Amino acid sequence: MRTTTLTGPLKAFIERIPKAELHIHLEGGAMYPSTALTLAERNGMKMPFHDEASAEVYYQFSGLDEFIEILRTTVSTLNTAADYQTVTEVIGEAAAKQNIWYHEIFFTWGLVSPRGVTWEDIVEGITEGRRINRERHGVETRFIADIDRTQDADTGLQMVELAAACPKETGIVGVGLDCQERGYPASRHILGFNRAKELGLHLVAHAGEDAGPESVWDAIENLDVDRIDHGVRAIEDPNLVRLLAERRIPLTTCPVSNIALKVFPDMASHSLKALMDAGCFVTVNSDDPPMFQTDMTHDLCAVAETFEFGVETIEDLARNSFLATFMEENEKSDCLKRFDSKVTALKAELFG
Repeated sequence: MRTTTLTGPLKAFIERIPKAELHIHLEGGAMYPSTALTLAERNGMKMPFHDEASAEVYYQFSGLDEFIEILRTTVSTLNTAADYQTVTEVIGEAAAKQNIWYHEIFFTWGLVSPRGVTWEDIVEGITEGRRINRERHGVETRFIADIDRTQDADTGLQMVELAAACPKETGIVGVGLDCQERGYPASRHILGFNRAKELGLHLVAHAGEDAGPESVWDAIENLDVDRIDHGVRAIEDPNLVRLLAERRIPLTTCPVSNIALKVFPDMASHSLKALMDAGCFVTVNSDDPPMFQTDMTHDLCAVAETFEFGVETIEDLARNSFLATFMEENEKSDCLKRFDSKVTALKAELFG
């Protein structure tokens, strides 16, 4: 885990404040070296690392494309319903330790379907993992089925139909778009997203991370998304920033991930505060925690330390995450009441 110098009551507040996480991937978010090695042994495979130290060396990358290639290696350990149950619970257990009450986890069938992993096995595994997270860890888990940008439009459309047909118990609330951004515009999947909207699914897309503002425009104008995942390079286009602020389109930013993937050279250069100052609806998330040696708590500590955020700003960021969820409105209202009550008590305890 990366470290910050943040200490005292503010750090305790960040650690204990109730959280909702909206940008974390099932395939990478659970791939702690121990998990990857356990799954590899279960599936009769060998990884290019054998312990935490060698995994840290292996988990080195210079940009998004190289990161995805490393991710595809670890994702090769996901083959059965049991594997998907395991990784869902790994993320749930980590969430509980951070006081994450609710999360929406991406999963990408396109990362595993070429080698024959079935949709049915994924659904069986995540459904059971979701149940375990709720009953054992006290975390409400829901899912966003992501289309792999590099696949063709018909394959994406097929996945949308499968996602919409899943029983409510699976917890799929939306459709998204991920993997290599440059060279694969969002508009390639307009048919799938139009169909998802017809079927009542929420819409999100990774954009404005490896590619610039044009990618965010593409996702907004052609896919009519409800949220933008990352979106941090929107800062390069003042007109886009104004649009995001006016429409209150949530951005699920992942600051530590962005630094690791060289989107920005360091945290002080990150666009997070500038986007917030411009009135954009910003949330903070962890992306793929084991791959970036972070988690949601650490990401919040990192931005608080760098930008000198106080308690009220951290509270606003945490509340934004609940506001931006795809919960039903009555559920969201109840959750926000609980959030406000917990935060009031926490501030009184820590700050008097």
